[in-house]
Amino acid sequence: MNIDIICDVIDNFGDAGVCLRLGRDLAINSNKVRIFCNNIESINKITTTKDHSLLSILKWPDNNDESYLAAEVVIQAFSVRLPQCMIEKVKHKKSLIINLEYLTAEKFAEDCHKLPSFSDGMESFFFFPGFSEKTGSVVIEDLLRNKIKNNKNNSSKNISVFSYDNKKLLILINKLNKIDPQFIFNIFEGKALDIFNELSKENLKSEEKTVYKDINIKTLKMVNHEEYDDILISSAINLVRGEDSIVRAMLVGKPFIWNIYPTDDNAHLDKINALFNLMNEKLGLKDDIEILKNITLSYNGFSDFLENFDFSEYYEKWKNLSYLWSEYLLSHDSLTKNLLSFIGEKLSKDDK
Repeated sequence: MNIDIICDVIDNFGDAGVCLRLGRDLAINSNKVRIFCNNIESINKITTTKDHSLLSILKWPDNNDESYLAAEVVIQAFSVRLPQCMIEKVKHKKSLIINLEYLTAEKFAEDCHKLPSFSDGMESFFFFPGFSEKTGSVVIEDLLRNKIKNNKNNSSKNISVFSYDNKKLLILINKLNKIDPQFIFNIFEGKALDIFNELSKENLKSEEKTVYKDINIKTLKMVNHEEYDDILISSAINLVRGEDSIVRAMLVGKPFIWNIYPTDDNAHLDKINALFNLMNEKLGLKDDIEILKNITLSYNGFSDFLENFDFSEYYEKWKNLSYLWSEYLLSHDSLTKNLLSFIGEKLSKDDK
């Protein structure tokens, strides 16, 4: 099957990351995949060496480019609007159009999943990634399942740090260091390292080491997806940001804290609350989940809970909670499998 994924990188790497993971897994499952991206530089920073042989990563065509030929299936990622030249080609091809939406645990995702929509004179179908059986799930590759299964490292001293411009990052690092002063905080270059330098008055560059006020710091360059998964799996705690990295952190089953992408209307507050409400519904560990929700809300600027919290007594409960949530997610089929099944149903109906 020929599949096009249309990706509009709004900010950072998250949109490109989700599209790349899905495109890669679709290609592994015997589909011919092209990703059209308006920011080739961003997506190339997270590709593996195998990606360019698995799939095609192409520049988004402009309206003067008549060379685009639409695929059998066109996936519009995150409400992207196609250029007019692509719209005309997709209409002519009568492609099946999938609107791949943003990840959320909010109930509307279950209600709207797989529903039809109409725009630009074309019918399309909503497909919502999510955490419940009534959504499309998340990308869970066989390779990742095997890596998680084979991971025996339960004594790691590494903490991965990937964040936005978060003013509470240094507070959180100080708090986590009190669990174990031997922890090593591996801070990724970019916004995470920039805000650490600003708050600490350090001037660290990528791939350096230092001890800052008894805290072990190591800085990392941006890595590709495969390397990032390995870092998450081999870390004791993962501080993550956005959509792509929070999903991977949840899947590997290690304690995580989420720096969610902020919105001007505070819609990200609803997303945080919905996630932890669903976790409580599925796992039932109400008190432990409430604490993690309060940590997350505080880390994202909604309270001062973090400033007064002691992680030491919570750590073992946090590890257990993270493991159980991972097991719940891994019990589901992958977004890739669910999407291909839906596509198969729609194309079969069209043929009839």
